Amino acid sequence: MSRTAGAWQAERVILHGGTVVLPDRSPVAAVAVRDGRVAAVGTLEEVRAADPGGREVDLEGRLVTPAFVDAHVHAVQNGLVAAGLDLHDVTSVEDLLARLRVYVDRDPGRGIVLGQGWDDRSWPDPRPPSRAELDEAGRGHAVYLARVDVHSAVVSTALLNALPGVEGLVGYRPDGLLTQDAHHVCRGRLDQLTTDAARRTAAEVTLREAAALGVAEVHELGGPHLGPLADLTRVVDAGRALGVRVVGYWGESAGAEAFARMTEVGARGLAGDLCVDGAIGSRTAALVDDYTDGPGRGAQYLDLDAVVDHLRACTERGVSGGFHCIGDAGVATAVEGLRRVERELGADRVRAARHRLEHVEMVAAADLPVLARLGVTASVQPGFDAAWGGPDELYAQRVGDRARTMNPFASMLRSGVPVAFGTDTPVTAVAGWQMVRDAVDHRRPDERIGVAEAFACATVAGHRAAGDEAGTLAPGSPAHLAVWEVEPELLDPRTGLPRLDPGDALPRCAATLADGTVVHADGLPALRG
Repeated sequence: MSRTAGAWQAERVILHGGTVVLPDRSPVAAVAVRDGRVAAVGTLEEVRAADPGGREVDLEGRLVTPAFVDAHVHAVQNGLVAAGLDLHDVTSVEDLLARLRVYVDRDPGRGIVLGQGWDDRSWPDPRPPSRAELDEAGRGHAVYLARVDVHSAVVSTALLNALPGVEGLVGYRPDGLLTQDAHHVCRGRLDQLTTDAARRTAAEVTLREAAALGVAEVHELGGPHLGPLADLTRVVDAGRALGVRVVGYWGESAGAEAFARMTEVGARGLAGDLCVDGAIGSRTAALVDDYTDGPGRGAQYLDLDAVVDHLRACTERGVSGGFHCIGDAGVATAVEGLRRVERELGADRVRAARHRLEHVEMVAAADLPVLARLGVTASVQPGFDAAWGGPDELYAQRVGDRARTMNPFASMLRSGVPVAFGTDTPVTAVAGWQMVRDAVDHRRPDERIGVAEAFACATVAGHRAAGDEAGTLAPGSPAHLAVWEVEPELLDPRTGLPRLDPGDALPRCAATLADGTVVHADGLPALRG
């Protein structure tokens, strides 16, 4: 094996003595990897005969599966949060402010304070901290603390002073709460207050975390409101150094300059977090009717004409276009845009572009056949339903009975919609098997799917969304695979996959290979040679 920065290239290796999961057939006992691809599968004798000369590694009963794809990540932002102030378990305004004081006092010379994860709904005083409170607790530092959905944030006076031009925008409030345009502009310019080295380290942290969970490919969704074009390059560079495959998308409305930026960074298309609307937690997802817990119907950032123009330009160019859309009004606008471009350019050209919609949480049943017919990937987050889909949780609080139709994973698959799983990290944590479990345990029993279906959404579907046919362990396919520690009695003998029954522990990742490169092997050091 040869070694690159942070990775080992497995030129020729045979993994045997375990269970190897294959698509549409019974598990086998061995798999050979040669020059980044699967060379053979079968019994050890069959694999030796088909591909002689490989260095043999005994799995000692471990499980081998295709590696996961996280189809929606923000690697730099996630890594910055990991190094910053984690607010997911904060219980009150006072608790948040106390943690901020401790964080700042621990390193008074730090620059900007970045945090994420607060959710004031269950606090005794359900309100975000004010700008004045952040000024005091933050000791005058520039402070940016994003809500859990990262579609709104509270900020300090020092941060507003460091990023002039935010005041006066739609969504700006003098008390320091930013939503809509004000939040987009603020978040998109935070790179001015952080260093290139910090952002590169953040990208690397996220990709290492992913590899340790059996994720061999991530889809990095950049855009001007998220950070600079350079962030996408930083994530690609980190992926190249570690061996993790990165597929990039740049979320900007189509035009000559946007296509040039897409080409500059090697992005797959102008898709991802190009926002038609916002998020339900921040009350910025665009709804047909008012929110249940307050007035207003959210925010729609792109109208139908803008959606059509974008999809038409991407379809004509043959690249992926797409949008972030969550509320029923936002999703309906995106789907109607697809219908209109289909009428103009034909279904075949639309399908060939491999468009994608992110989140698609409040989608009408009548619109699912449109997505299926046009091959539009629904890039969804099972962790959203797990976190906020219960009867007393966020979605029910915000939209009432409409929550009962949200995140219809089973309905999507029954309609033939391509469904790919992701996490939207840092909104929910980078995940492998947890994505599968959350879909299997959907809050609504009628939208639960089986382990094999969910596993396919978390593996091969992500590859297909990006235009390749990886995600299986068939001979000739790219060697994206993961090795797992799991008790044999927890496996389904028909598929070889974990049953994920209630109470079953999730498999622990022993090793991950991406394109035959060992990107994680803490539990199987023999793979490193």
